Amino acid sequence: MPVTDSIDIGKAITHLFEDKDWISKAIVGGLLALIPILGFAVAGYEVRVIRNVSRGEATPMPAWDDIGQMFMEGLWLGLARIILGLPAALLIVGPFVGFYFLIFFGALFAGNANSRDVEQAVSVLVPAGLLASSLCCGLGILYSFLLGVLFPAVAANYARRGTFASCFNIGEVAGFIRRNPSNYLMVWLTGFLAGLIYAGAVSVVNFIPCLNLILVWPVSALAIFWVYMTLGHAVGQLLALDAAHPAASAPQLSPAS
Repeated sequence: MPVTDSIDIGKAITHLFEDKDWISKAIVGGLLALIPILGFAVAGYEVRVIRNVSRGEATPMPAWDDIGQMFMEGLWLGLARIILGLPAALLIVGPFVGFYFLIFFGALFAGNANSRDVEQAVSVLVPAGLLASSLCCGLGILYSFLLGVLFPAVAANYARRGTFASCFNIGEVAGFIRRNPSNYLMVWLTGFLAGLIYAGAVSVVNFIPCLNLILVWPVSALAIFWVYMTLGHAVGQLLALDAAHPAASAPQLSPAS
């Protein structure tokens, strides 16, 4: 694919269907995406697509002929995404779990306490607990949004460097975004649009009487794989553009596996 000075969103969205073997590749990718643990292979496949697009290969979607290696590459990227996402999960879920545990144990011991003391404690602890939980939840949502903005750059840096540590190199990740602000925004919007289309497709299928239970899983599987491919292609385009930037540091790309 010729390198231009901007992201081709249309190409990112449609390139999956331009591959002559797209049906078989999508079926394998969709099935793996729905299987816990094995889904890491799809992330590895995404990394291959990123590298192939950044190299300008005409058919960026590789064959599923090295699933073991793809799994290992996707495992490190997937684990990095999980680790980076843990603070959001703790901020959103943790305070509410702690609050309900407080209510539960408070109710257990309330029978041994003065009713007035219990009433006073509840009047203070419940509002304070709800306020703290809400604040933490808000911070968790904000962190999740910022993380979603960073994830394409994390994938790009991993595809370029090929190491687990590269996913946490905030300097390189931030530098990649800083060198390509407008095009990076286009990549993020591409991923956001793909996510909306995925959610819309699944919602439409769920409204089909009788067939929804039959269709929802295959449609979800193929849509998830398409989202991976769409974002991977967009990130690969941006990685190719960034390689020509004088501030981009070598090595430009991890060797092909």
